[in-house]
Formats: sequence, structure tokens, C-alpha cells
Amino acid sequence: MRSLAAELLIRVLIVKRTSLRNEAIVFGTTQFGKPFLREHSLDSLEFNLSHAGEWVVCAIGSSPVGIDIEEIASCDDGMARHVLSDEEYMQFCRKDEVERRAYFFDLWTLKESYLKAIGAGLSLPLNLFSFALSDGEIMFRNDHNGEAAYFKQFHPDDKYKLSVCSTVDLFPECVTFWSFDRLYENSLLFLN
Repeated sequence: MRSLAAELLIRVLIVKRTSLRNEAIVFGTTQFGKPFLREHSLDSLEFNLSHAGEWVVCAIGSSPVGIDIEEIASCDDGMARHVLSDEEYMQFCRKDEVERRAYFFDLWTLKESYLKAIGAGLSLPLNLFSFALSDGEIMFRNDHNGEAAYFKQFHPDDKYKLSVCSTVDLFPECVTFWSFDRLYENSLLFLN
């Protein structure tokens, strides 16, 4: 159901933002699995999808974007050690159990959104870049290349973490929420 909702969501958004008709939308994927529009003249349209639990999310724009949503769950020390940079892991260890889970999934969604924005998938070691979080500010250190990346986090509810990455510092103030009924109605309206 989440995959179907994600497909409907991106198709509706593409049709709404462009002159393409639904039947003209053909997707391809890069060697690391990032989806893109094939055979079109809309080279400036970038998008990315993610889903977890009850949520399906999409980022769309004119520059490379990545998005990740994850349900806050338990995380063991071994996983944290594998995923986090040395600095991130030290911060992780200073937190109590509840704070650790929230912190880990903040970092995980930021890292995933970055990898998805640059189209690297999980081919890039996660310790080649790191984040420091302080009072809502996201500081990014990138040791594998000098390219800029910008991040924003949203809070759909207390059980999930959501991060978006873009190569330009241009984000909406808030997320637009659609129920499945609204997505279905928009699908009927725009995809026929």
C-alpha cells in the first residue's frame, strides 16, 4: 500500500507541476537506485520518496533532493557504532536511552536524505560525513567532497523523524499533509 501511495503521490505532483500527462511519465533509476524521469525535457525536475509505517513522503524541486522518514525504534550500540562518525558516536554515548533513540534517528534520516540527494545510495561509507545538532541548527561536515548540502527536519508526529536534503538552501516552512482520501481524489482528478 505504501508503494502504491508513493507512486500515486509522485505522479500527481509531477502532473500538477508540469505539462506532462500521466501516461507520458516514465521512471528510470540510476545505478544506485535513485528514481528519475526518463525521456522528457524536464531535466530540472528532481524528486525523492520515502516511506515508513503509516507515512509516505515526497520531496520535489528543481535541484537534487533527498528525503527520509523513519519510525523511532530501538537501536543497539553496534548499529550506532557502524553508522555514526566518531564525533556523532561520542554524542550518542552521552545521552540517556530515550535521547539516544531520537538522536540516532535524527542522524540516520539526515544521512539517508543526503545519500539520496546525491544519488549515492548506501555506496558511500556513512562515516565520511557527519552532523552536529544544536538548538535546531544542523551543522554538516563533508569529508568526501566539497559540495554544499542543506538540510531541514520536519516533525510529522512524535514517533517519526523526517529529514530533507537539497543542494540549494530553499525549503518550505512546513510540510503539506494529505490523507489517503485526498491523494485518491487528486489521483482521479489529475491522472485520468
